[in-house]
Amino acid sequence: MNDTFHIAVFASGTGTTLQRLIDSQDRYGYRVALVVVNRECMAADRAAKAHIPTLQTKDWETIDNSLRAHEIKLIVLAGFLAIIPNWICKKWEGQIINIHPSLLPKHGGKGMYGIRVQEAVLAAGDKEAGCTVHYVSAEVDGGRIIAQSVVEVQSNDTPQSLAERVQQAEKQLLPQIVGRLKAGD
Repeated sequence: MNDTFHIAVFASGTGTTLQRLIDSQDRYGYRVALVVVNRECMAADRAAKAHIPTLQTKDWETIDNSLRAHEIKLIVLAGFLAIIPNWICKKWEGQIINIHPSLLPKHGGKGMYGIRVQEAVLAAGDKEAGCTVHYVSAEVDGGRIIAQSVVEVQSNDTPQSLAERVQQAEKQLLPQIVGRLKAGD
C-alpha cells in the first residue's frame, strides 16, 4: 500500500481552490492524485495542466471505483455543485470534507452556495462572515465542523466584495486543514 497521502478533489467550476490545493501539496505533504468533475469546467483544465488524472462523470459507482484505484485517503469538495449520495457518505465517512463560504451552521444547507451565501449574510446584518471546513454527512452542510476562518463584514460590503474576502480565507484554510488531517490531527 502506498504511504503517500493521496487526496481527490471534486470541483464543478473555475478551480481556483483546486489550484491552491495543487500549489500547496509540497508544503503540507499531501498529493492531489485525482480530480473529479461532474461537468466541463475550468477545474478540469487546471488538473490537466498539472498532469493530474481527471474523471468527468456523474456516475457514483465509477467515481467510487476510481477513488479506490487511486488509493485516495481524503476527498476534498472544492466548489462541487452536486449532492453526495448517502451510500458514498457512509462508505467514505470521516474521509470527505467540504469548504463552505459561511460560518456554519449559519447560511448553510440546500441552495446556499456561491454569492447567495454572502447575500444572506448581508441581509441578516451579520457582523462576521467567513468559511467553514466540515466533514460531509448525509445532511447538506450538516457534518461536524473541523475549522472556521472569520472575515469581518465591513459597512460598505457588497455580496461580491465580501465573497472575494471569504474566498481568500478559504484558499488559506483548506490546504492547512488537509495538511492537519494528513498528520492525524
